[in-house]
Amino acid sequence: MRDSELTERPGKGWTPWTSGAPHGRIDDVWWAARVLHFPKLNVSCWFDGSDLVAIEHWGYRRPQWCMKKKPADWTPLPEVYRLERERGQQEALERWRAEMQARNLERLIRLGEKRAEALGLRPV
Repeated sequence: MRDSELTERPGKGWTPWTSGAPHGRIDDVWWAARVLHFPKLNVSCWFDGSDLVAIEHWGYRRPQWCMKKKPADWTPLPEVYRLERERGQQEALERWRAEMQARNLERLIRLGEKRAEALGLRPV
């Protein structure tokens, strides 16, 4: 696949360019697609199997995105799988928040110890 195929919207059968970030709208339609990021091109592409189904420009490019139109026999993501996916995302977010809180608390304790040492205070 050439770089030009990843950065330019293919012709017929695609939605027009939309400004801004997609914010999950691509995942709502192409729920089986996986995203690949191409940092040197400032482009993210969604692939459903080997088919390119969406393109997002970001970085130095003007933020915009487009996607392939829904097929005629399209069905939404089954509710069970959608809920499981959302639960997994929520768990990952909670793990990240807990890790950040622990890291920040540890950093705060170290800073307090350094400050007390600089002021010549003895720990009790």
